[in-house]
Amino acid sequence: MTRITLRTDIDSIPLRDDYTWKHHAWAIKKDGIKGLLGTPGMKESTTSRPQQDGDYWPSRITQKPRSASLDCIIRGASSVEAAAARDRVNNLFGREITIIEETAAGRRYLTGMLASDPEPLMRWREQGFEFGLVITIPDPLKYGDPIVYTASNGLIRCENTGTAPTWPTLAVNGRCLALTVSLAWQKVVWQGDATSLAIDFRDVIPSSGKITYDDAFPIPPGTSAVAVQATAGAQVSLSVRPAWR
Repeated sequence: MTRITLRTDIDSIPLRDDYTWKHHAWAIKKDGIKGLLGTPGMKESTTSRPQQDGDYWPSRITQKPRSASLDCIIRGASSVEAAAARDRVNNLFGREITIIEETAAGRRYLTGMLASDPEPLMRWREQGFEFGLVITIPDPLKYGDPIVYTASNGLIRCENTGTAPTWPTLAVNGRCLALTVSLAWQKVVWQGDATSLAIDFRDVIPSSGKITYDDAFPIPPGTSAVAVQATAGAQVSLSVRPAWR
């Protein structure tokens, strides 16, 4: 069984893939999920090898954004309830939508925006309607719940239980004047004067102070040991969201 929840800043709409009660259904139609179970294709293309068989490989292989479509149905107890549900669906437009996917693999998250008209089709004497959602998801990866790992003896031992590299978020509590975090040959160096600090490695914009050396690193699948050098007394932690393609 699959359960999809669409969450915005003002609403949360659960959609199941079964009809537990045909007179009060908020559901996804059979075979109504597209673009969520697979993974998007690559953005690059190969380059022809003149006078030789085949093509050159691209220097890097990266993914396109994800486009997901949900073919859904809602049936209320009355036409008033169905009209209110239609307003909720239409109000998804222009908002950041968090898609929460719950399957046998667990709970995973994606974030996107409504890309087209849901086009509600009223049915059952306007007590319900069918509609389709096309959601553009700029970041094609799926993410799990974040896990926070704390530094001990100059190391943060963390784990990415997914299959794709994921950008961590670093937090510091206690007065900190200088900070260096590194993984293998990559490192990030920060300077400033803060008693609370946050750095998202996706954009490497600190909540205060400045980055003096930026070679930010994602956490690869598996276990990693991130080296930490910080002002004495500062407590450093790393929040890691497992990621899947």
